[in-house]
Amino acid sequence: MNARIERIRQLLGELEAESATAPRGDIGFSALELPEIIGEIVDDLQPILTAYDAAFYWFLFRHSIAKDGNPQIRVSRSTLRGAVVKSSYTDAAENKISFGKVQDTLRALEEIGAIQKLGEPNRQGTLYRVMIPDEIEACRKFRAERLAEETALFPISDKGQHKVRMQVFERDGYRCRNCDRQLTRFTATVDYVRSPEDGGDESPENLITTCAECNTRHHMKQS
Repeated sequence: MNARIERIRQLLGELEAESATAPRGDIGFSALELPEIIGEIVDDLQPILTAYDAAFYWFLFRHSIAKDGNPQIRVSRSTLRGAVVKSSYTDAAENKISFGKVQDTLRALEEIGAIQKLGEPNRQGTLYRVMIPDEIEACRKFRAERLAEETALFPISDKGQHKVRMQVFERDGYRCRNCDRQLTRFTATVDYVRSPEDGGDESPENLITTCAECNTRHHMKQS
């Protein structure tokens, strides 16, 4: 048993070393998660975007997360200028939007938290991280308001445990309470403040959001 625990610790150490240089929260999304992510984009993100913002976001999403699960993408303004959306202000044959409009739209997506710039531009373009609604504060706020007003349109599961978990995730902003890592509903777990063995219950007040690594590490210490 001790050898197994030591092996788990070793694997956790290797995972931490591999992810040390990666932006916090970066994960690869699986194909099974895509339908739910897309549904949340339609419900929680698109309503708070302009038409141009939405067109650019969907293009970036299509060529990052939807392509291979990697949320990072490098794009240039010239690529976006011709590949995303046509201009409504010119009858020119190419009908491209201006470089200024591309820059303004990218800036708007950054301000709302839909994308995150990861570095300065080079000849291949600028590296961005495409965020999903669980990671975007404006989306979480919009979702909470819609759920409060239109529960019939956005039903929460009847299963009590699932509902409690979602309440905990929303309360904690989908961040690990131990290491502050940005999570999503696909990577977040819950842990006890006070364990059931010590009299803790399943109420939201006794639960916190944690990443899988911190959750495992906590239970290893208790064993």
